[in-house]
Amino acid sequence: MILNIAVCDDESAVCEYLRDRIADLLAKWDIDGRITVFNDGEPLASAFEAGQAGFDLIFLDITMKNCDGLSAAKRIRAVDKDVMIVFVTASAEYVFSGYEVRAFRYLLKPELMNGFPSVFKECVNELTRSDGARYVFQSGSESTSLPVRDILFFESNKRIITLRTVTGREYTFYGKLDEVEQTLKKQDFVRCHQSFLINAAKISSLSPNSALLSDGTTVPVSKHRARETNEAFLWAMR
Repeated sequence: MILNIAVCDDESAVCEYLRDRIADLLAKWDIDGRITVFNDGEPLASAFEAGQAGFDLIFLDITMKNCDGLSAAKRIRAVDKDVMIVFVTASAEYVFSGYEVRAFRYLLKPELMNGFPSVFKECVNELTRSDGARYVFQSGSESTSLPVRDILFFESNKRIITLRTVTGREYTFYGKLDEVEQTLKKQDFVRCHQSFLINAAKISSLSPNSALLSDGTTVPVSKHRARETNEAFLWAMR
């Protein structure tokens, strides 16, 4: 497993400290990771909006001169409701601002040296716990393994299955959707239509005949599968 981590702060000293501490702790815990540094919220939010981010965790400064952390977080949450956000702030007065974007934790800059290792460990524990389930499939001679939480849906068309991820990437392989459904029966996936198996945790809203997913895609919900789909959605939101 490789953790993709972003650090976003307009103070270069803070960025360097977080980057170095993250790298040290990942090495200590024998975890592979990629660390990307941003000096403003605009390029970070834009990367998510363009489907080019793919981060698991963001350390995000709340107060930045151009695009502040809260504004960036709102834009990120509009396209990705799962990425873990830890706000880094100089003052406790901003702590309550993050509830609407579901910040995982807060780090006060005056307490950064002492508080960072324990907060980062909490993040890693949560990410590795939720990242455990993976889906493996064969496309031609290539075998691919993806975290289940990164999958939006599967669509079947004459034995060709298209898998789309939260980043917008698509994979195709031969198979039966019934078999995929059986493989993922213990995960938050629901057969909303004869041709679609969707990740219920990625449903943004649900109507009697369609489901809107977190990337903006609308998939059909058949009449006789509407109740099951609604129950899966409610269960995934627990």
